[in-house]
Amino acid sequence: MKKLIAGIIAVLLVFGVFTVWNQKNNPSPASAASTKPAAESAVPAAEPTPVPEIHGLDYEAIRALHGEDETAIEVAGEKLDWGFYADFLRTNGMQYEDYFRQMAAYYGVAADWAGSIGDGSGMNYAQGLLSETDDTLASFLSIHALAKEKGVTLDEEAAKKLEPEQMAKDICGEDATVDQLKEVLERDSYMTLDGFRFYSESVALYSALYEALYGKTGEKLTDEEVIDALEKDGYLAAHHILFMTIDPMTGKELEADVVDEKLKQAEEITKELRAIEDPEELLKRFAELKEQYCEDTGKEAYPDGYTFTPGVMVKEFEDTVMALGEYEISDPVKTSYGYHVIMRLPLSADSKLSTATGTPVTARESVAQNAITAELDQYFQDHPAEYIEGLEELDLTQYIKK
Repeated sequence: MKKLIAGIIAVLLVFGVFTVWNQKNNPSPASAASTKPAAESAVPAAEPTPVPEIHGLDYEAIRALHGEDETAIEVAGEKLDWGFYADFLRTNGMQYEDYFRQMAAYYGVAADWAGSIGDGSGMNYAQGLLSETDDTLASFLSIHALAKEKGVTLDEEAAKKLEPEQMAKDICGEDATVDQLKEVLERDSYMTLDGFRFYSESVALYSALYEALYGKTGEKLTDEEVIDALEKDGYLAAHHILFMTIDPMTGKELEADVVDEKLKQAEEITKELRAIEDPEELLKRFAELKEQYCEDTGKEAYPDGYTFTPGVMVKEFEDTVMALGEYEISDPVKTSYGYHVIMRLPLSADSKLSTATGTPVTARESVAQNAITAELDQYFQDHPAEYIEGLEELDLTQYIKK
């Protein structure tokens, strides 16, 4: 089996159960359009494209391979039995089958269990399902085991949210029953109540473990620890004032006289800033000029400048920052956006990091998130999962329903 998947919690939070709920509760425009009567169109309807047949797995036959109470997966004394494993495998498998149906209906693609995933792993979909199920459950067990080792438990409020009656209210409405919750889970995610509780408990324990070790926002890390981590990852920090030389709506270069005037302003600001020797005074004046002149659309999200790794910013900007000393002011630098007056900054533990996704995250939070991931990865390597005999060699293609 593969090692613990870094960031698996984030993946599950974004793409797990709720992805399926959204897919079913928000039909695509293509499916909505298919309900339009043919008589409303003057164009004769084309012959429908045959939809490839989709085959499911025989989950009951897979379940029958072992006794319900046999231990299927164990990590550092934390165990899940075969009955639970079989349910979780079915949950993932049914979501795979939904994907197969969507590919068949929208694109006429006959995706099937024996077909290659096409991600370079060499696995077919059946192997991918088995690997995903094993890795996910082993990862969750690692969270439970590490939390126990660190003495981390859920507080009363978090524990209450895991009670079936409370989950029914939170998910289905104030007057909902546990049976109604079970119906919703099966209908919208093919999940059992036990599976959903384990999923929810694992996510809650991850959050509790993160907070216990690093604080809610990484505040338990010292400034030195954060800055050391940033330096190891090659982060740079800089303020800049951008004089845009393109029309932001069209991307076209502005008139030559306008561009010349902006360069002149950039040169005047550079001269003024270079005359200031005190760093505090320089930061204050730079902020004032930035507020007055900077045309960077990101200045609201990053008011204190950009902290970034190589490859995130345009090359001219990055090269200039690397060549500057702390608090040194650059000559106006021309990029495809315009002229930049750049000041390199020292790294700060509380700066907002510029990411490739464009979503700001504080340096403390980023370092803490990387640290908890590394700790869980190391724990998994030190405490590898043990699987029920034959699971790693199980060929799910032998259980395809025809």
